[in-house]
Order: sequence, then C-alpha cells, then structure tokens
Amino acid sequence: MRNIIFSAFFIVLPVAVFSTNPVLPEEGIRITVTRLHNQKGHVLISLFKDGAGYPDDAQKAFRKAQLDINGQSASVLFSGLPAGTYAVSVLHDENDDRLMNKNSLGIPREGFGFSNNVVGAFGPPSWSRAGFSHKSGQLTQKEIKIRY
Repeated sequence: MRNIIFSAFFIVLPVAVFSTNPVLPEEGIRITVTRLHNQKGHVLISLFKDGAGYPDDAQKAFRKAQLDINGQSASVLFSGLPAGTYAVSVLHDENDDRLMNKNSLGIPREGFGFSNNVVGAFGPPSWSRAGFSHKSGQLTQKEIKIRY
C-alpha cells in the first residue's frame, strides 16, 4: 500500500508541476469601447503613434483593429508596443462601409470617439488633447465612450 501511494505521488507531482501555465501579466494598450447603441456592423479602431496620420488617415495608423460588438461594448489589446505617445480614434461602422458617414452638414451619422474622451469644437480633437503616454512592458487601459 505504501508503495502505491509513493508511486502515485511521483506520477501526479510532475504532471501537476509541468501542466500549470504561469499567468503572464498583460502588457500593451487595452482599448475598451462603451456606450454602443446597437450591435450592427463593427467597431474600427486606429491606434496612432507620435501624431502620424491622426485622426483620419487609418493607412498611417500604427495599429488597426476591426472588432465585433458584444452587448454595448467592444475591446482589444494591442501588445508588444514600444514606449511613446499614442492616440486612438474609433468609429462604430454600422453599415460596414469602412467610412464615417455624415449628413449634408458634415455631422457624423455613425458613432465615434477619441482617446481621453475628448471632443473637438468643430471637428476632431487635437493630438495634444487625445494623446497619452505608454511605457513599454506595462499595461495602459483606455475606455472610449462612443458619441452619436
């Protein structure tokens, strides 16, 4: 009996030790988009670094993501980012045409948002107001509340 318990201990112990996965801390920039009015289309996120292309030129974005909507929110983690100043622009692309649809006066018909939840007076907010600092190897979290 003693040999059975002793043998079982040496069989179970290595399995328990080698099968546990260490939990690695998240690093990068986590963007959570909230206050979405519906689940139509997708959420388009553009992450800009050092002002290049901000806020309208998604082709110059440092990273981009197209997110499915879960309830009234969507979330993404951009990992492996170097330290620097970043800003985010978000579009709730309800009709999946990858464009910000506007009325005849130029007022957006789809939801939008910017990092730091800033708004511009007559257009998008400036880089200096939307920008935030990120340190490499750390987790920076930003919640962006969509405006319609």
